[in-house]
Amino acid sequence: MRFNQSKELKNKKIGLITSISFAVGAMIGGGVFVLSGLALKQTGASAILSFLIAGIMVLFSAISFAKISSQKGDQHYSGYAIVGKVLKSHIWTFLVSWSFYLAGIIGAAFVLNAFGLYLSNFLFHNNQTIIWAILAGLILTFVNLGPASEIGRIETLLVSLKVAVLILLIGFGFANFHLAYLHPFAVHGQTQILTTSAFLFIAFLGFNVITNIASEIKKPTKTIPLAIISSMFIVTVIYVGVIIALISAHIHTYNEASVGVAAKNLIGPIGEFLIVLAALISTLSSANANILGSSEIMVRMALDKEVPTSFAKQHKGHPIYSVLFGGVLYTILILTKKTDAVIGLANITAIFGLIIVNIAALKLYLDAKQKLKALIPIGGSIFGIIQFLFMPFLNVLIGFSIILLGLVIYRFRDKLHSHVLHQELIKIYTEISGPLSRSLKRN
Repeated sequence: MRFNQSKELKNKKIGLITSISFAVGAMIGGGVFVLSGLALKQTGASAILSFLIAGIMVLFSAISFAKISSQKGDQHYSGYAIVGKVLKSHIWTFLVSWSFYLAGIIGAAFVLNAFGLYLSNFLFHNNQTIIWAILAGLILTFVNLGPASEIGRIETLLVSLKVAVLILLIGFGFANFHLAYLHPFAVHGQTQILTTSAFLFIAFLGFNVITNIASEIKKPTKTIPLAIISSMFIVTVIYVGVIIALISAHIHTYNEASVGVAAKNLIGPIGEFLIVLAALISTLSSANANILGSSEIMVRMALDKEVPTSFAKQHKGHPIYSVLFGGVLYTILILTKKTDAVIGLANITAIFGLIIVNIAALKLYLDAKQKLKALIPIGGSIFGIIQFLFMPFLNVLIGFSIILLGLVIYRFRDKLHSHVLHQELIKIYTEISGPLSRSLKRN
């Protein structure tokens, strides 16, 4: 009976299309609907170049991720265990995992705020962005404590819908576009182009959600690298296309809600409705992908004894404490009303993790005597470090402080370790590996 159940669960694992959907869903959230307008406000038509620069710089790190993900590690539970193995210390696995856990939760706060913004500005016109954002966060928190067996299918459907609507907007944008609209190109100078590209880093950082749910993916050594590269290409094309559409829409003042305004100008009321609907779907699916991936990272860290085992205590196949802690954290961040600061913190924590992954990939290339390919992680590390130079010093200081806070948790993890709970978690993950499959166990 157990064999048949395990075989059935194995067949439930997700393939390439769904893996790409999770990554695209995490990347095309608040980024396309909020950051597009903000980027145009900061740098004018050269926002196209800012998005391209950010995409290219992140692509170097994405290839490093693909290299790490293609390695066959030992029987570790963390998707980043190979990083610690390559760098000869388990603490590197923890730092990468902790960084992306923080980035996921902080990113969820950003896209939930974007959800509240569009709901408030276009549907209710009541200036209650924070309230709607928090309500959406509460709903997603409870969703991630309930049955998750359909999350993969739901995510694929949501991503398909929002991409279809964005393609419609892009099509109208190109139909109304003229090269003259690109002048003046860099209205605030060339330095602002680079500063904006640093601001846009978060728009491309969702691809790591694939690594977070690696245990759920069929043939991960082949599927994960292909999914990462494919999702990066798709998202870059969409971002640039949306910028073209906004430029073509003749908007006088750009802001967080400019995509909705552009849709109304280019397509009419029906276009505005579709874009607002897509924005709501997009931000919710992005937040859901971040919450699911982050809670799973926490469970993997507990299984690898990197954090106290109580952090991964299960309730009906879900890490209840991890999900609830994340809910509290992104609610606090939403209440700060500091959108730029939240974006900055998400960038800082994620870039820190990316740099470590690049260093591990560099060592793998050098060990294999592939010196030319080693330029890829070197470039990824350099680009990541450069981003810190274009961020407010206070944001960088806070970002590094919460990363270092993780080291305190890591230092005292053994004192809060429960052998019984750890064995229970091992049993769950041995029989049924990840969040999507674990939820099926109770059906």
